[in-house]
Parts: sequence; structure tokens; C-alpha cells
Amino acid sequence: MKFSYYMPTEIVFGCGGFEQAAGRIAQLGSRALIVTGKKAMQALGYTDKLQHNLQAAGVKTAVFADVSAEPHAAEVNRCVAEYASYHPDIVVALGGGSVIDAAKGVLLGLSTGEGIEPYLVGKKNVDQVAITFPLVAIPTTAGTGAELNKAAILTDDTAGIKTSFRHQNFFPKVAIVDPLLTLSLSPKVTLETGFDVFAHAVETSISKATNSMVKINSIEAIGQVRDYLPLAIQDGGNIAARTAMHYASMLMGASLANSSTCLPHRLQYPIGIKTGSSHGAGLISLFRPWLENTYEYSSEQFDCLFSALAGKNCRGKVQVLQEFDRFTEAIGANYTLKTFGLSRENVPELADKVSGNLANDPAGLVPGIVDAMYFGAV
Repeated sequence: MKFSYYMPTEIVFGCGGFEQAAGRIAQLGSRALIVTGKKAMQALGYTDKLQHNLQAAGVKTAVFADVSAEPHAAEVNRCVAEYASYHPDIVVALGGGSVIDAAKGVLLGLSTGEGIEPYLVGKKNVDQVAITFPLVAIPTTAGTGAELNKAAILTDDTAGIKTSFRHQNFFPKVAIVDPLLTLSLSPKVTLETGFDVFAHAVETSISKATNSMVKINSIEAIGQVRDYLPLAIQDGGNIAARTAMHYASMLMGASLANSSTCLPHRLQYPIGIKTGSSHGAGLISLFRPWLENTYEYSSEQFDCLFSALAGKNCRGKVQVLQEFDRFTEAIGANYTLKTFGLSRENVPELADKVSGNLANDPAGLVPGIVDAMYFGAV
């Protein structure tokens, strides 16, 4: 057995961790730029509280509160243009995965002094950029795991694509993972972000880039999702359920840094751009067609993962699909492409927009696989 596993981010996990954030940030910088979403954190008072705590700790603050649910390169560029003259020495992401991804883009923009699109579409090499100041991530959803990886996923409206770029210094210096920040999430957001955790667990374990530690963490995360996602959806105030889901999401963030996702993630991006639907919602619509078309290429590992989901032996494609159907019915995950107003006529357009690395999926280079998945999702 041989593998490498890398995780440079300090993790502060547990209820009440948010109260420690200002003190930890003050150890890393004195001029904080807080990047957050458009409404939720302000409405809940978290942005004001973080500013107050930072100022009490001697840290100056500025706030950019204009990140969309699906972040855009233009938003990142606007943040950089507005706050470059503030000369921040630390960026703090307060929000879900979209906010954390946008904050990583802000790190890049502040470091280069230019728009991020050339780096996003590969015209310029992001690895050659010197990013010297830190990011602190405070995730407020349990889904993306963006607080523990070096990738940022953004939409370039000019090119009409949603894609990712990576930099070693996109890894947050510190991740403050406080389950109490997720108590206000709606059942719909809890469902969709929770399914993203499940998708990460399956895909990172199935990926050709996987390793033994990733596989172990996938089994652990699937067990947490199995036992606690239904509870979190039904009772958003259940702290045990929220804690378990934040823990599972965090584990999968580390797995994403050491493996890769598979076709469902690649195929979701065009759906999100065209319809404005959430990342998790698109994954739900694509996952069963992916299982149907990919099972034969990694049957043993699929059996292992779905045995963990079932809590008993699950062997063969029929049983795997039955267990998936049981799970999605239990959590109300019944989306198809029709849910987003799409039909078979949209498949060629969606397929044409698929980008990124398909080769890590066991079936990623099989002729016709992309069309088959989209048609199966209608």
C-alpha cells in the first residue's frame, strides 16, 4: 500500500467555535477583509458579531457582502476593485461553499491586481502567482467541504462556463467549523447540501485518484449521512444531527483535497449555469443515471459504499440502485432535469458545455457516457 495524503489547514471543530474566530484571526493579520453572501449572515447577525469581535481584538475590518449562491468571477473582480486600496492582510470567508470559493478568488485577484478570468479558463497559470496572505474559512453550510481544499469553483459569464482552478495557498490557514452556524438552514438547503456530502463520499472513493484514507473517510461520512441527514432535514434545531453533518462535510473536504470528484460534478456545472439551480439539486438529478452507467466499472467499491449506506451487505447493481432509491426517498431527493425546466431537447447543449477532467471517473472516457447520463436524468 502506497499513497500520499496532505492537509495543511488547522481545524477548529465544535459548537461554539465561532466565538474563537476573532482571536485566531488576530494571530494571523490586522486588516481583515470579510467576504460573505448577500443576505443570510447579515440577517442572522453573524457578520456584525464577527466584526465586533475582531475590532475588540484589535483587527480592522471591511466587508464585501455580495456573493451569489453560485459565485461569479465578476463578483470576485468587483470585490478586488473595491477593496484593494484597503490593503487587507487576511481574507475571512463567512458563508457556504460559494462564499469560500469566492474568497479564494479574491486572494488571487488581490495578489495579481487583475481580473481572474484568464486564470479560470486556463489562459494564465495560477500556480505561478505568489499568494502570500492567509484565508480563514468559517463555513455556514454542511456540504461543499471548501474549507479544507485548494479548489475554487466559479462561473465565468463571458465564456459561459462554470469551472475550477486550484492553488496550494487556496487551502485556508484555519477552518472554524461550528455546527451552530447551520441551525438556521432550511430543509431544502439542508437536503441539497447534505446530498453533496453523500456525492463527495461516493465519488472521491470511486475516482481513479482515490487512496486508502479517502476510502475509509468515505465509509465514515456515509454512515453519518445515513444516520443524521434525515434528522437534520426534519428538525433543523437538532444539534447532534447538525454536528454529524458538519463533521461529514469536513471529512469530505479533506478527501476532495486528496482525490477528485467524478462525472456527476462535471455534468452538474452546465445545469447550474443554464437554470440557476443549486449544485446539490443538480447532483441529485444526475446520480442515479451515473450509478446505472458506471457500476460495472467499479462494482466492488460501489458494493462497499452502498453496504455502508444500507447498514448491511449490498451486492450487485440491482441492490445498489434499490438502496439508492430507498435513501433518496427517505430524504425527499426526487429531482430530475424536468424539475429545472429541462427536457431531452436540452441534452446536446448541456453536453457541449461539459468541461474539466473526466478521466478520473472509471467510465469518464466511455463513448456516449455524457449523453446517456443527461438523457437518464430527464
